[in-house]
Amino acid sequence: MSEPTSAPALECPDCGDALVHVHTEIASGAFRTQAASMPQMPIHYFDCEACGTCWKFATRLLPDPVRQIVRDAQA
Repeated sequence: MSEPTSAPALECPDCGDALVHVHTEIASGAFRTQAASMPQMPIHYFDCEACGTCWKFATRLLPDPVRQIVRDAQA
């Protein structure tokens, strides 16, 4: 397996501020038992400090509702 690529510099789609890279993991992004046999890719996780939203990026930037729920519950 290759090393994770560096996280791209991205802007928050909601407010336009720069996103803060939280962490990167290598995964397929699938929620199935067959996920291990699927192609693995770096998935970068970001937070927007300005508006408090959570995002993930693999092939495109998407909201991360699971991390958003956890972050909101801790606030």
